[in-house]
Amino acid sequence: RLVVYEKDSPAFNEREHELHILKRFSVDAAPEGLFLVMQPIMSLHAPYESLNFEVLLRMYRPDNSIESAWRIINTAEKNGRIALIDRWVLTQVLEWVERHFDKLERTRFVSMNLSGGSLNDEKFVEDAFAIIARHPRAASRICFEITESVAVIDIDNTLRFVNRIRDFGAKVALDEFGVGYTSFSYLNSLSADVLKI
Repeated sequence: RLVVYEKDSPAFNEREHELHILKRFSVDAAPEGLFLVMQPIMSLHAPYESLNFEVLLRMYRPDNSIESAWRIINTAEKNGRIALIDRWVLTQVLEWVERHFDKLERTRFVSMNLSGGSLNDEKFVEDAFAIIARHPRAASRICFEITESVAVIDIDNTLRFVNRIRDFGAKVALDEFGVGYTSFSYLNSLSADVLKI
């Protein structure tokens, strides 16, 4: 039952990197250096009819290089900090849409991911609705992406969340459709606006 690790093993390097990211979180706030970029979503048939976006998370490292999103999200999820990031992203996106609302005539939705860890965190869910309520006009342009595997783990909880955000005029996308538990039966109850295959 002896376990031997090499000093520079990838597992140690990965954990050390994770700890560096974790040090940048405070008790109740997302880490410094986070920023958002928006990837355009356009129709190939009519590219100029609408200009929608998907919000992507990024973070500057101390040396001003950019940390990969999957590493930030993985670290936050593994260490119970993902709701801090989702709360920050939601606030930033709603404030941005609110500020630029009149210039976004061709934007039907700005899409953002919600982590399963956040959706199962009652405190985050209540905070999210409070944030959305402060920006009702902007909320009508938001599309919340929920991964299929998260949606079907607790379908009742997902439905409650979906129905409440729809009250604000927000849309719902089912992300990574077909990767895991695909079942067309729950699509009727979720009635997603978008399927991302």
